Amino acid sequence: MEGIFIKLLEQLNSAVFVLVAILIIAFWAVYKLGGIVKLFSHFQDKNKEIDGSIAAIKDTLSTINATTKLLYEEHLSTVKSHSPVSLTEKGKEVSQAVKAEEKVAQHWQEIKAKLEEKNPKNPYDIHVAALDIAKDCFDSLLSAEEKDEIKLYAYKIGMNLLEIYPIFGILLRDQYLKEKNISVEEIDQHTP
Repeated sequence: MEGIFIKLLEQLNSAVFVLVAILIIAFWAVYKLGGIVKLFSHFQDKNKEIDGSIAAIKDTLSTINATTKLLYEEHLSTVKSHSPVSLTEKGKEVSQAVKAEEKVAQHWQEIKAKLEEKNPKNPYDIHVAALDIAKDCFDSLLSAEEKDEIKLYAYKIGMNLLEIYPIFGILLRDQYLKEKNISVEEIDQHTP
């Protein structure tokens, strides 16, 4: 057997030997690529499992967020929880003390632009958008002095700023609805 192999090698010229070597390397490369493809298909299956897990996590976080939001809104002392949402007596006192209506009027054009970016379709959408952007407007539109004045007042009466943002949200909503000639009571006529 060995003799046959040696005689075969003696008869082969170098070009044929190179071609045989290339053929062997090509078969080996195809074999290895098949293994890599199989490995990647395994990763695709795992990726599908991970995507499903991520979707489930997103759903769970949405539920937690909604529940937290409901609990937060239920325990506000400045805003009445019945619909349409309005300020409590304490909310009105805070609003007057921090001059919330003045601040809303001062920055109305910027606030209105932010509201319109949300593209509300009905009074309920306006209500939700106004409450959503209240904190953002507080942070981005009010001057440092205005923010400090509100923070100092909140500190003095022992109130969290999270209870003051909805006051601004209600005022934003009411001003926008007034400009659109829409009654606050119309909020209840639309569901989310």
